[in-house]
Amino acid sequence: MKSPKIQLFNAVFNKSLSLGYETYDYLPGKDESTPYPFVHVAGSISSDVINNKEVITGNISQTIHVWEIASNRSRFAEMIYYLEMELRRLTQLENYYASLTSLDSNEIYDNTTTDNLMHGIIQAEYKIT
Repeated sequence: MKSPKIQLFNAVFNKSLSLGYETYDYLPGKDESTPYPFVHVAGSISSDVINNKEVITGNISQTIHVWEIASNRSRFAEMIYYLEMELRRLTQLENYYASLTSLDSNEIYDNTTTDNLMHGIIQAEYKIT
């Protein structure tokens, strides 16, 4: 059986793909010709409460990054919105139930490349049972 963290990661990754977004499990490098927009499903943080030898419950926080050219702010905002809606609907993993406990997002301008970008950071925390 897969860990709850990887089950949540896979579920979030698949939600992004189902929305039609280019989705990566790593941040593409500057030397790659990755087109914008794209989604990067990043790391997670967990705190497990083990009730017995076989049942794991606890909280898992998953980070999702969205990158888009700044001049496409409308599409960027739409991507954030649709991802958040899908994260709200996520209740079932392969072997666990997931209940969203908090959902935070931050949108910032990023000029660290030759492109002016919008960078969205979504943090979704779930209670896993």
